This record gives sequence, C-alpha cells and structure tokens, in this order.
Amino acid sequence: MADITAILAKPEAFGFTFLTETVKRDRTPSGPVPLLKVTDVATFEKNFPGVILETEDGQSIRVNSQRVVRDAWFSGDKDQKSLKTRLVRWLLKIEQPQAKFVAADGNSYATLEEAQEASIEFALAQTKK
Repeated sequence: MADITAILAKPEAFGFTFLTETVKRDRTPSGPVPLLKVTDVATFEKNFPGVILETEDGQSIRVNSQRVVRDAWFSGDKDQKSLKTRLVRWLLKIEQPQAKFVAADGNSYATLEEAQEASIEFALAQTKK
C-alpha cells in the first residue's frame, strides 16, 4: 500500500488529480473543496484496486468524493490538505476519523483540543460584536 504523503505529493503518479469545486448541503454551498478525477485508469486501478468496480453501482468516484468532502466540510473540517487526506483515505479504504466533540460554534471536531480552541475563538469573536 502506498504512503498517503507520497500520494498527496504527486497524485498524477497514482492515476488521478484533484479538482477544486464547491459542494452543497441543503442548498448551502461550501467553500472550495478538492474532488477526485481519474486521469489514467490503468495506473489508478493498479494503485487502488477495485475502487472503479465498486463505484459502478451508480455512485461514481466523483459522487463519492463529493460525499467525503461534504461530510467533512460541513462538520467543520475546511483545511484543503485535510480534505485531500480524507479523499486518499477513502481510496485506500482506511476508516475516516469521526468528528465527535462539539464546540460552542456548533461544529464538531475530532479532538477535544480542537473543540476547545474553536470554542475559545468563538467566544472571543462574540465579545467583539
């Protein structure tokens, strides 16, 4: 199995690239998010065996990548590198970390420290209003 860092550094060598678009949840658009686009089927299949076949049930790679980044973005993860990492983890069939700590801003975070930091930032922003 390839290293996630190596894949992120040069996705074209693994048969895909990242596009930047927006996704929506309940008609609310996200900011710019990365999506997967297969550029070389043979290379992609060699590096991620079975993904193309598994997505032939009506849920394309594009639709699946939209779901991965939509879930993450609307749960508070808006970092481009983190979103790309989530997409690669999906390709490698590695379980995604779940956001489970809710901050004062209403968003969920994977760690208590992230939620506390977001809560402090939210509280500071409220005092400036």
